[in-house]
Amino acid sequence: MIGAILYRLRAEAPARLPSFHGRLMHGLMFHLLQEHSAELATFLHDELDYKPFTVSLLQESAGQAYGMEVRRGRDHRELPFCVKEGHTYFWRVTALHEGLLQLLLSLPIGTCLHVGDAALRLEEIIADGRYDTGVVDENELVAGALSVPDVQRIAFRFRSPVAFRNYDRDYPLPLPDLVFGSLADKWAQMEMPLELDCKDVREAAMAMAPLEWQGTSRRIYFGRDRGAMAFAGIFAYSLHELPDDRKRLFLMLAQFAVFSGTGRLTAQGFGQTRMEWR
Repeated sequence: MIGAILYRLRAEAPARLPSFHGRLMHGLMFHLLQEHSAELATFLHDELDYKPFTVSLLQESAGQAYGMEVRRGRDHRELPFCVKEGHTYFWRVTALHEGLLQLLLSLPIGTCLHVGDAALRLEEIIADGRYDTGVVDENELVAGALSVPDVQRIAFRFRSPVAFRNYDRDYPLPLPDLVFGSLADKWAQMEMPLELDCKDVREAAMAMAPLEWQGTSRRIYFGRDRGAMAFAGIFAYSLHELPDDRKRLFLMLAQFAVFSGTGRLTAQGFGQTRMEWR
């Protein structure tokens, strides 16, 4: 089973966080793991070469997307994300490991989550289909995608900036081979039910035509001197010229992206993904 969860949180006191605070949310995830299952935390941290989860930044509304806008002060420095006492915030997480998923679904209401200097009280766990949440069996995801008779268009709405590495450099444009190649790699790492040839997926994706897009690219800083070039916005691809089996394969990977995230650094707030198809 894999799943996406939205936590509704209430701030206990005012606090300031970095504008892009994905690394703090990553730290919170491992703190929760260590607190509720030290054995699982050790396994996920030390034994796996990948992180079977994604995290969003704190959101002020349930359906909010974190774009590329940055508020700056008079000295042109980025302004912090200000947590306001008594305000409601949302945190979206996904899990691609069943033990982790069950832990995240069973957090006690009233748990206090600490993010930097912020203390947030858990008020509700949402995993019922609202706001891109829910739990799905991996085999059902595969069967559902492979049963679709025809797919003409797939669109990704990146809820947070998406970043890729192409050879030894950042590549801020979500070209089809980068998007679907990264998803195929994640699929293989997570040992999902259908075996894929990742190289073949990349080559096949190069025949997919970018259809339309809107958004922007810029460098996102997630540490004092560390950052990545990233894209935020919407990117659509035409599958019209592809054979039916390829269309269904790419639909399956696009649906997987809702849970796995797209691109790199998805366990630190990047690549949160919503998809649409027709």
